Amino acid sequence: MRLIVVICHFKESLDWVNLLKHDYIIYNKNPDNNYRFDNNLPNVGFDTIVYLTYIIDNYNDLPDFVCFSQDNPFYHCESFINKVNDFNFKSEFLPIGKTYIRDNEEILKQTITYANNNGIIYKEPIKFINSAQSIVSKDLIKKNTLEFYKRVRDTLSKTEKINQINYFVEYLWPTILNFNDKLVISNNNC
Repeated sequence: MRLIVVICHFKESLDWVNLLKHDYIIYNKNPDNNYRFDNNLPNVGFDTIVYLTYIIDNYNDLPDFVCFSQDNPFYHCESFINKVNDFNFKSEFLPIGKTYIRDNEEILKQTITYANNNGIIYKEPIKFINSAQSIVSKDLIKKNTLEFYKRVRDTLSKTEKINQINYFVEYLWPTILNFNDKLVISNNNC
C-alpha cells in the first residue's frame, strides 16, 4: 500500500518531513520560495486549495491513501508524525486533529447554502477537522468525479488569501471526501 503526504507550505519549517516514512509532495504558496520548490501556487485560499489541486492533478494516478497536511501539522496534532507513520491502511480515513460539529447556526446555514449551490450532497450534522488534516483512501476520493473536484476548486477565490468560501470547503472536507457520516467527534485524535 502506498501513502503520499500532501503538504501545503507557506513559511513554517519543513525539517519534519525527513521523519516521514512515506513519500511526500510539497506545494509552496510563498512566492519568495518559488525557486526552492517544483510545485508553486499563488498564496490564495487555505490548505484545501492545495489538496484539491493535488487530487485534480493526480486523479487518474492516486496512491492508495493521501494524507492532507499543512506545513505545521503539529499545531493541530502533536503526534502527527506517529499518526502518519503508524497508519495501518485498514481504515478508509483517519482524522489528524480535533473533530467538531459545525454548529454555529449562521455559519451552518451559510455552509449548507454553499453546498446546495455547488452540488455537494451533505448530511447533518456537518463534521470537520482542523485544517482538514486527514488520511483518506483513494476509494473514498474517487467516489466523486474529477469534474466535481474541479468545480469545487473553481469556487475558491483566485485573488484573496482569505475568503469565506475557504472555510466552507474546510468544514465540508469530510463530506466532500465521503466520510462525514462515519467521522467521530473527538478532542483525542492526537
